Order: sequence, then C-alpha cells, then structure tokens
Amino acid sequence: MSLTGLIENRIKRRKGMLAGGIITLTLGVGSWLVLSEQGNVSFYGVSVEDATSYDSAWQRVSADFTLDHHSDDPRVQQWISWYQAHPAMFTDYATQAAPWMHYVAREVEKRDLPGELALLPFVESGYNPLARSPKGPTGIWQLASATADDLGLRNTLGYAARQDVKASTAAALDYLELLHRQWYHGDWESTLAAYNAGPGRVNLARVESGTKDFWKTRLPQETRNYVPKLLALATIVSNPERYGIELPHIDDAPSVVEVSLDHSLDIASAAKLAGVSLDEIKRLNPAYVGNWVDKSLLIPSNAEQHFKQQLATLRSGSQQLEYVVAQGDTLSVISHHSGIPVDQIQRDNKLKDKPLKIGQTLLLAGA
Repeated sequence: MSLTGLIENRIKRRKGMLAGGIITLTLGVGSWLVLSEQGNVSFYGVSVEDATSYDSAWQRVSADFTLDHHSDDPRVQQWISWYQAHPAMFTDYATQAAPWMHYVAREVEKRDLPGELALLPFVESGYNPLARSPKGPTGIWQLASATADDLGLRNTLGYAARQDVKASTAAALDYLELLHRQWYHGDWESTLAAYNAGPGRVNLARVESGTKDFWKTRLPQETRNYVPKLLALATIVSNPERYGIELPHIDDAPSVVEVSLDHSLDIASAAKLAGVSLDEIKRLNPAYVGNWVDKSLLIPSNAEQHFKQQLATLRSGSQQLEYVVAQGDTLSVISHHSGIPVDQIQRDNKLKDKPLKIGQTLLLAGA
C-alpha cells in the first residue's frame, strides 16, 4: 500500500475522535455573517479530556517525556553546551512558539506519542511556520514538497499547506507514526533519523553498519547531529535550572480561536473585525499567502468579544466592509471570494464601465 493509502486508513480510523465544539463563523451570499451556537472552545477544539493543568506549555511537554535522552553521550553533551552558549535562542523560540506549542503538545499527547516530539519543530524551524530551507522543506515541521504531497497536503491559490500549523502537524505526526510502525518498532531514535534523512537512507546505513543501534550507525553528519540536538533540548527542558537556562513563559492554554468561513474574507477586513493589527492576523494565519483567507481563520482569544460585536453590526446591515483592491484582483475574483454578485459590487461602488485600480477601496455590502 502507498504512503498516502496507509495514512488515509489511519485518518479514517481516527474519524469521530474529536470531542468538543469550536467557534464557527459562516460567511454566505446575502448573509455575510452567521455565528454558530456551537461550544465556546478556544483554538482548534479540544480533542482530549484534560484534567491536568500545567503552569506552562514547557511543563506539559516535559510531563510526557518518555525517551532516553542519553545526556552523558558526547554528542548530546556537545549540543547541551551549544544551547547553553546561545540562551537568547530560547527567547526567540518562545516568541515563535507561543501561538502553537500548546496545540502541538496536545496533539502529541492525544496520540500517546513521546512528549519530545512536541520539541521537534524547535529543531526543525524554531517553530516558525514561514521557515523555508534552501533545499525546499517548509513550515514548522520542514516537510519536503514530495513528502507533503504524499501526506495529502495540497496547495491552492493563495494557500500554502505546509505553512498551515494544524494541517502540517497532523501530517507530520502521521508520518512519524508511519515510520515508527513500519520500520522502527520501539526505536524512536531511528524513527527521528528517518524523518530527517528518509527511511531508505537510514535503512541502507543500518545494513552497511551491521547494526540497528542509531548511535553506532554510520549516517550523514546532519542526521548524526539531528537526534542528539533534540535530546539535548529535551534534557534542558526537563531541568532548565541545572543547565543555567531560563525558559521564557509560554501559556499552557490556547491563545487563539478558530472560525470557519463558508466564503472567503479579505485578510484586512478580518483584522478590522477582530480589532487587531493586520500583522497579527497574518502571523496567526501563515498559510494564507494572498489577499484572502478561506475556509478558516485564527484570531486572538482576547479579541473574541470584539469580533462578535462587529459580526452583529455587520449582520444588521448597518455597516459595509471596505476592501482595498490588490494586484491580480478583478471584479470576478472579488465576487468569487466574497460571495457578492458582480453587479451588486458595481452598483454599490458606481463602477459601471470603470476599471479597477490597485489601492482602490470598494464597499462590500454586509447583508
């Protein structure tokens, strides 16, 4: 069976596991804004009953550590020393990881995987959804294009799937589980090596080295460093005081709310509805690389009430959205995304026989 087939089977087996609701925003033709009455659960919805609370996301992650960190191994010691020499990196890590770390930790926890895997995006990308390797891998999990395709991640116009934290996390964890189950039963060190270098290269190296022991397998230097780097980070997170590292606080709680969209919404209007900066909306929605958001949108949890108030105003029809025409926009494109007929956009903006201009502001009817 193909990689895609194996993963699809696994996804089918997990169907129906999600519990709890999410806040949903529906945008439709003639009725721009309809707020669903589903449960008031932040972020992507809670998928595991959680009776345990932690002071920080770091504590949640470390509570699920199960791997041998080999902290006395020279390669691990080398990376511990490297982290100690670069303490400012943890501040950078925390800034990038703050919106995502709780979610990733919960997804790892839901699957009963080693908690160390929630630190893997630090090693891969510094938890930066926009990170792109010169060789092409992209996103917090640094998935290669071909691997992403096999895992079912598909780009569309204005949407970069590997930069979608939710979608890429599911795909990366599916891939790690597949590697572990198919070739490296119980051996997470070789599983992680295969995630980095590919299973073909790791399996060949094991045969040529005459051992299945990661620490004795002759692998490419990058892969030989990859696993010790993760284990060194986990060692420090387990006991930061011992290594003289202060871990910047990351809340162990969702910091954003997801809303679903029946029709696209331009990202500038989304920011106005939420009452937050355009830069913040873009930071929370890194998969959207164009001028429109589609299917779903993340906004800060503390902006939820303001967002609801703006929805109510727009629903009443007493307000219109202002849309700034961008490169590549046509009336048909704007109509397609917004769900508002072309003739209505023309009528509301007195556009008959007038071409659109980049930077021009259009009023889009709220009802």
